Amino acid sequence: MLDQSFSSKSFQEIFDKENRKGINVEDKYKDDFADSIAKVGDLKILRKQIQLEKNFETRKLLYVEKKKLKKERDNLVSDVLDKIADGINTHTINLELGGYHGGQSYMFERNVQNFFISKKIQDNIKETYNVKQSSRYAILSELLNLLEDNFPKYVIRTDIKSFYESIPQKKLLDKINHDYLLSIKTKKFISQIFTSYNNLTGQTDPETAKGVPRGVGISAYLSELFMRSVDNKIRELDDLVYYARYVDDIVAIFVPKSKKIEPIELTNYKTKLTNLIISEGLVLNIRKTSEYDLLEGIYNLRFNDNQPNYSPKTIQYLGYEIGSIITYKPNGNIKSKDLSVRLSKKKVDKYFKKIKLSFQHFEKKKKHNRKNAFKLLSARINYLTSNTKLRNNKDKVFVGIYYSNPFLNNYASLEKLQTRLKWHINRAGLTTDEKHTMLKYSFTEGFTKKAFQMLPLKNKKYKSHNRKRNDVNNQNNKGILQFGIAEINSIWKR
Repeated sequence: MLDQSFSSKSFQEIFDKENRKGINVEDKYKDDFADSIAKVGDLKILRKQIQLEKNFETRKLLYVEKKKLKKERDNLVSDVLDKIADGINTHTINLELGGYHGGQSYMFERNVQNFFISKKIQDNIKETYNVKQSSRYAILSELLNLLEDNFPKYVIRTDIKSFYESIPQKKLLDKINHDYLLSIKTKKFISQIFTSYNNLTGQTDPETAKGVPRGVGISAYLSELFMRSVDNKIRELDDLVYYARYVDDIVAIFVPKSKKIEPIELTNYKTKLTNLIISEGLVLNIRKTSEYDLLEGIYNLRFNDNQPNYSPKTIQYLGYEIGSIITYKPNGNIKSKDLSVRLSKKKVDKYFKKIKLSFQHFEKKKKHNRKNAFKLLSARINYLTSNTKLRNNKDKVFVGIYYSNPFLNNYASLEKLQTRLKWHINRAGLTTDEKHTMLKYSFTEGFTKKAFQMLPLKNKKYKSHNRKRNDVNNQNNKGILQFGIAEINSIWKR
């Protein structure tokens, strides 16, 4: 059974788990962990001594000292966690305004108590209710397989408007309180979070208050918990064969009992789906709500390529634009209809923006150190057109032009990206050699060949083997700088 207590033991588990993920909690809250950080510094010095020490007996003594220092450091960390746990009953959680990321975001007041309490609330909700977000990969794989088959179907794609901001608080809190699954302290802290959020948003009536704070870790779990009952009701709709939701993006597939269904009956599918969602207190994004009559197959999913007067009817979902490619026989009859998957316009625009920012940063920095500025530009474009593996906390996660877009089977969007990249290369004032280097990078090749590179998380200097003690020519050769993922991504996160 899950230990829901806000104890020093629970906080120690969180501390260890965060450190395994690559998040240095001590460094994050330096004032609170000042004593243990000092011991970490002593340990680093001692490890260096052990590496350099040749005498076996002396090394043994140093290892004993290391063990002692490590225990002292662990005790100092425990002292901080004990202090946090002792003050739990008098602590109040408060939120403050964060940045604007698709909507106003919020964050906990920056203190070590809020960090551990919020992580524990998150764990308690996640483990008690077995809450987890749907897999994008699984949803897209299932959806594309269903679209490709020959069964007549009717597809509805919609989106919940201002998802986090529209969740009715009373319904969510009633569920939590009536389930009797979460501890009293967990519910007390959740209530404090809502009180603080409502104060910041000017909501005074708890009966009508809406929203969970965007940007706060537990909000993803609270919103999924609320949507669980909504999802279950949707799955009970007549003729529904497939339903998926990724956060606020919804897709539903209905298979009528007959192809000869009346148009009004087809419209009823959308009416019943949207009415159900609205009845739960949520608001639908009308602009992103579309219907697709695929009773005759995927023919109606068509791009407007080479047809300027044709209004396209493609499915935009989870970063992809899904349509069909129609090929014709010499006599004009249809030869085949194949499902075609491109990058969505929104995703293409994101790549455009990253390319533009990369060249703008180069233009700004080249006056100070052109060689370094170009090397960073090259590293960024290489990153965009290739693939890599995220390190530390996401050791098994692969990202890049292929691994982030594995369902792509139409390269038209990649060709658009390549054209835009060449446009910037030709206008960046590059030397012949620099231009030659940049033109080697290809979105299409990076995707089709799954071009891969290993990158450090942070910038790293690799030792130069050319530098020898008495080699005058290489005295200033300090090694080769490789830019890390953090530096490469830095200008795109603003």
